[in-house]
Amino acid sequence: MSFLSRVKQLFGGDKTLEEDSPVQTPEIAAELQQPAVSDTAQAVHQQAGSTRGELADFDILEELLIDAGIDVDTTMSILQEVRKGGLRGRPTGEQVIERIRAKLNSVFDLDSALHTTGSPAVILVTGVNGAGKTSSIAKLANMLKQQNRTVLLIAADTFRAGAVDQLVILAGRVGVPVMRSVEGQDPSSVVFNGLQKAVADKVDVAVIDTAGRLENKKNLTFELQKVVRVIETKFGLPLSETLLVIDATTGENALMQARAFSEAIPISGIILTKIDSGAKGGSIVSIARELHIPIKLVCNGETLMSIKPFDKDDIVNMILLSE
Repeated sequence: MSFLSRVKQLFGGDKTLEEDSPVQTPEIAAELQQPAVSDTAQAVHQQAGSTRGELADFDILEELLIDAGIDVDTTMSILQEVRKGGLRGRPTGEQVIERIRAKLNSVFDLDSALHTTGSPAVILVTGVNGAGKTSSIAKLANMLKQQNRTVLLIAADTFRAGAVDQLVILAGRVGVPVMRSVEGQDPSSVVFNGLQKAVADKVDVAVIDTAGRLENKKNLTFELQKVVRVIETKFGLPLSETLLVIDATTGENALMQARAFSEAIPISGIILTKIDSGAKGGSIVSIARELHIPIKLVCNGETLMSIKPFDKDDIVNMILLSE
């Protein structure tokens, strides 16, 4: 059962608690033998029971939100939004979903446009191994090519065996050139040579593939910072985008990855991959809320065409419909 269905099951249909409460007619009231004070006591008792039931339901809602991959702080913020004024009596399932959707939309209200200004525009791509970084770069290159932009890929992931060969193969399928390196070569020197070629050839966009091994955090930090210095100091080129590739199925580790990479270099956006693999996506909410990093691109398949600009409605629906 999806998150959305569970919430509707928990809070019911369109009617609020007040609307569901029976209203006594004067004729019926006249037949009652109990004194008015008993009616009042009974009403207070019913209200207390209703309050306890509603608190229990909100506890269950809290569990559902956390189970969807949303962190505790974001969950508490959503619950506060759902509870606050504007709803008379007990909220319906539809009202709760509306409040959750509005809150998630506001969290994702960041600059999600892909910026490709510059001569050339320089896009740095990083991410842990296995997140789909290399294939995402190929999809990005194909998307830019479809926009009639000339593209050069720079293979600066020199630490992972086969990374360069994989990028070269994918670049051949896209039909864009690659500045390649040999395994173990200094990544910053590859970037330097690649940008020289990009400037000489008047390429529109240079996309740089960087190493993504978090196991060697100190080395990763040093290499990433060195690459950024080469781009900004040696060439005087501002980075148009620094994109972090996140696997949507990763769960709470996604936030840890985003924190770690953000400590190394400023991350301007996220490429979200594997959203077609049963992803819950709640961790992306945490990244947007805590680190204010927008999703820029979404990959939802294996083909070179399976990449598209971020649409917050799509991601919110993915979270609400997750199992």
